[in-house]
Amino acid sequence: MTRRSGGLFAGRGIALPGWRVTLIAVVLCFAVGLGAGWVTGQVPGWYRAWSADPEPSASPNASETPEPEVSLPAMEPITRALDEDDAAAGIVTTTVPERGAGTFSTASTASRTAAPSVSPDAADGPTRYVRIDVEDGVTVDEDALVDHVMATLQDERGWGSAGRLQFVVTDGAADVQVVLATPYTIATRCPDGAEATADDADGSPEPTCAEQGIVPVSIYDWTAGLDRYGKNRNGARAYLLNHGVGLVLGEEEATCTSGVASVMVDQTDMPKACKTSAWPFPGAAKSG
Repeated sequence: MTRRSGGLFAGRGIALPGWRVTLIAVVLCFAVGLGAGWVTGQVPGWYRAWSADPEPSASPNASETPEPEVSLPAMEPITRALDEDDAAAGIVTTTVPERGAGTFSTASTASRTAAPSVSPDAADGPTRYVRIDVEDGVTVDEDALVDHVMATLQDERGWGSAGRLQFVVTDGAADVQVVLATPYTIATRCPDGAEATADDADGSPEPTCAEQGIVPVSIYDWTAGLDRYGKNRNGARAYLLNHGVGLVLGEEEATCTSGVASVMVDQTDMPKACKTSAWPFPGAAKSG
């Protein structure tokens, strides 16, 4: 008589009825399938957790670039009393901050339309729009400041002489942007004056302040004047404006060895044999 095979456990001395063998086989297969599925589901997670690069650490914000350190000459205290010329230039205090907020506000032009031309011929020349910005933290009489700047630019001895140009004040887009700022801001943004050049991230030269239409004026120089001008502080202010505007208009820096210096000479650093001159066309009739 031939013995029926015991199925799954045949040959191990175990004999079970057929239906029980079938049931056990089904249960075991089901269990093995569940186990294999669980392992298959977990392996990718383990692999990813092991092989993945560590989470990158937080890096500083790229926009939080520290401001450059600059060495400023000592600012001698301004101890004199204010006078009428100071008031006409918008100066209300001799206490000058070395550093401001680094942000700017446009001096009010709400009470002005187009600034009148000094010369009847000025209307024939091209128009250059002028905006006057003041660094936040610098205290001035904005109305007086705007009037003084525009009167200087429209003077017959200035760049608009004989109808060459007419200057019109605006609070919008401008050809010439006069910026009254603290010494620190001037030193960091225009380190060598309006003609300064720096390199940007890709190594190409950035536009100079003059190329951007900016005339940087230090509130300290505006208030204290310049050594070579002595007590002629209005002359110093006219020079600061006319020299900077000349650079914006494309005039080149000049040199002086003796005699009367051109307004395009750096008159803060020139030989003692040179005499100051605050105007592009000093021989023209003085307006007013």
